[in-house]
Formats: sequence, C-alpha cells, structure tokens
Amino acid sequence: MRELNIEFQEQYKHLDKLCKEMYSSNEGVSLYLQDMERTPYSERRAVFDWDIVYKKLKHARWMRNQLAHEIDIDTSFCEQDDIDWVKAFYKKILSGTDPLACAYRARQETTAKRNSYKYEVAPTVNIIEEKPRKSFWGSLVSKIKSWFS
Repeated sequence: MRELNIEFQEQYKHLDKLCKEMYSSNEGVSLYLQDMERTPYSERRAVFDWDIVYKKLKHARWMRNQLAHEIDIDTSFCEQDDIDWVKAFYKKILSGTDPLACAYRARQETTAKRNSYKYEVAPTVNIIEEKPRKSFWGSLVSKIKSWFS
C-alpha cells in the first residue's frame, strides 16, 4: 500500500519535472494538459489514443493531488498499473511519441503536403485584337490625305 503510493508519487514527480523543463515553467503536467485542451480537433484526430491519454493523465494528476493533500499515504490507493502508466508516458515524451509530439508531426506533414502540390497553370490563349475597320468614307479620306502629305 504505502510503497505503491510513494512509488507513484516519485514517478509522477519525474514526469512533472520533465514537463516543467519542456515548458520552462513552474507548472508541468498541468501545462501539458492545457496544451492538449487547446489542440484543435483536426490535429487531435491524427493521434488514435488522444482521449485515452488525456483522461489517464488527468487522472494521474488527480491521484497525485489526492495523495499530496487529501489521502493518508498508508491508504490503499495506487495500483502498479498507475505507476507503470506514468513511467510509460514519461518514456513517450522522451521518445517523441506522446500525443502532442504526434499531433505536431501530423500538422507538419499536412503543411508540407499542402505546400508540395503542383498547381497546373491553365494554358494562356493569346487573343489578337482586330483593329476596328474604317468605314469606306474613312478609308477614302485617309487615302486622299496621304496624297497631300
């Protein structure tokens, strides 16, 4: 009981410290969660387990807060699965396979694809404008003027 709770808190501290370093902030996991919340749905859908990770990370933060402020350390609260998940998520961040990193890569790929499309230019057609024809009288007057000039 106690050992699992302490181990969970230690692993959460490592995760929180990593997030604090990533964000150069005093808030770690909370800022990561805020970034997840701010991520547009169009980018979230590129990460198949987005919602699962978000809920588990929120739950881990809640568990840490319960242990720090509400629950006695000797209470049976944490399970090995909770500890393993926090460790695995820590490794995902380090390897760049966490949801925010995956969403970022998906956004970059979409932008690159969008920029790489070759747009075909429609062929231009040169239209030759015809000069307006002079009337018979206009032509006759021009011919007579040219005789005298």
